[in-house]
Order: sequence, then structure tokens, then C-alpha cells
Amino acid sequence: MSDPLRHPFVTVRVRPEQLELAQLRLWELGANGLEERDETTLARELAPGQVVVIAAFPDEAAAQHALNEIHEDYEAEIIYVRTKDWATEWRRGFSAQRIGQRLLLHPSWEPARSEPGDVVLTIDPENAFGSGDHETTRLVLQMLDERVAGGERVLDVGCGSGVLSIAALRLGAASALAVDVDEDAVVVARRNAGINGVAARIETSACPLEDIDGGYDIVLANIETRVLIHMPNQLQARIAPGGILVLSGILRAEREELLAAYAPMRLEECLEEGEWCACLLRPVEP
Repeated sequence: MSDPLRHPFVTVRVRPEQLELAQLRLWELGANGLEERDETTLARELAPGQVVVIAAFPDEAAAQHALNEIHEDYEAEIIYVRTKDWATEWRRGFSAQRIGQRLLLHPSWEPARSEPGDVVLTIDPENAFGSGDHETTRLVLQMLDERVAGGERVLDVGCGSGVLSIAALRLGAASALAVDVDEDAVVVARRNAGINGVAARIETSACPLEDIDGGYDIVLANIETRVLIHMPNQLQARIAPGGILVLSGILRAEREELLAAYAPMRLEECLEEGEWCACLLRPVEP
């Protein structure tokens, strides 16, 4: 039985050339969030040239199953973080960073050294995915920096910490609906919205995507390919006329599979960082 007072993580140490396959296997084994680091609170010591992947799992049984499946191929272990210690443990390793032309993202405990014209985001991820530290998040933030002109309605599917919808609002979007199946993530997103002064313009919810009505100018889904390929009809149905769909959590090797699933939507832009990419799609107008 899982201990509700501690959260399980599987840490996997790999060589850079093993990274992509290891990440794919962890997603397939049910990870609900991945972080790639060379030094973290959960794995502080690495051999030269190693990379660590930290995979969060919903419970101890899921984490143990994943470990059993991969331990013969990779150096891996389960690490537990006590829930009551999470408020301090997750902070280490996060620092301010600039993304795109306008965005300056920083955690609340580190002062932002902003310049004129900066759009400052204060994001505390806590136990929700979305610190801005991962390539998949940064790629979407870059697209938002390029595309948000002001007044848009935004739907953020799988919102995690709320970083994407909050960024859109800070860049000038009119409103946002941020949804996640993880109710803890919804709480974190709501808290971050308050920190950034956009609480009045965002709705956070754990409601299923099929229960969402209306159309949105920007629909965001930073999840993972194995989930996204089953969602094209649901996501496209939420795009307002003239709107866009931004997908991330996609490994470059998976891009063609993803685009095939979303055909005949038109690929307008694809940004890449490392082995990851984000795709901006438009519905084909009748």
C-alpha cells in the first residue's frame, strides 16, 4: 500500500545517447511527469557524462512496476519525498530564465531582475509539472511569446502548474481555462494565477475535456505523443474559427506520427529544442 505522506519518483541515470529511449519507456510505463536534470534534490551525484531522468508516478505500485521493467537496462531506483517536505524539496534546481523576446520566468523565492519590456512570470511548480525548465514547456512559451497579440481566449489542456495559460494572460490574452486531470495541479495552477495577478481572468478545473463547451482562439496541450494521438477530434472541436492548436511533449522522432493523427490540420510552425518539438496547427478551413 502506498504511503500518502510520501511521493514516489523513479530516477534513471543514462548516457546522453540513451536518453530518448529511456524517456519513451518511462512515459509508456505510466509516468505522469518527467524532468531531465544533471543535478537535482532527488539525484545529486552523477558520473561524468551522465544524465538523470526523474519520473513521477501516481503511486508506489506504479513506480515499483516501472522500476521492475527497466532496472536490467538502466541504473535506476525509487526515491521518496515526504509530502510535508515537498514545499522545500522541489525548490532546488529552479532559477530565473529568459524565454523568447519578452518572457522572464522565475520562482517566487528568487527576485526577478527584469528589464523594460519584460513580461515577468512568477511560477512555483510545487508537485505539478511545468516549471518552465523542460524543453516542452519552453517551446510552447516561445510560441505564445510570438503569437499572443491581445484579447485571445485560451484553453490549456493538461495545465500542470498553469505556466502556459498564465503566460498567455500576462502577454495579453483576455481569458483562460486551465484544466488537468490531477486535482493537485489544479490547486497549484490557481495559486500561481493569484501570484501573477491574473486570478480574475483564469478558470482552473479538473473537468474532462469532453465537458468543455465553446471555442478558443488558442488551444494548448503540452502532454505527450502517446496521449495526444488519441485526442485530435476533442482538441480540434475546441478551436474557434481562425484559432490555433499548439501541441508539445512530442519527441522529434514522433512528429510524423503525431501529424498523421491530426491530418488534415495544417502544420504552420514547428519549434525544436534537443530531441523535443512543439507543433502549431491550424484547422483546414472549409
